[in-house]
Amino acid sequence: MRRGTAHRLALVWLGFLALVLPGCGRRQAGAAPEVRIQVTRDGFVPAVATAPAGPVTLVVTRRTDETCATDMVFMGLDTTVSLPLRRPVRIPITLAAGETLHYACGMDMYKGQVVAR
Repeated sequence: MRRGTAHRLALVWLGFLALVLPGCGRRQAGAAPEVRIQVTRDGFVPAVATAPAGPVTLVVTRRTDETCATDMVFMGLDTTVSLPLRRPVRIPITLAAGETLHYACGMDMYKGQVVAR
């Protein structure tokens, strides 16, 4: 490769990195806020989570294999989401102000809710 071509290619690459790297590890502008929920021996933690009204992403991580909470069943939505052990699952939802979304494990033993402010 000729020197001038290599120089131009390096400048293009550096320009690309300058555009991409500043946003690494940060939430993009306009991205939905996240609500983190853990599944522990105590069930869904927190059992009652609050979220802003509008689009929200639930990030649910099952930390134990000692409960039946291997799925998350959303009441009123007829939706069930599998929760693999130690792997965060991202669940996009939209809540109206004052709305409460109820969920439970597949056996309805462990319950939780997300309340929109």
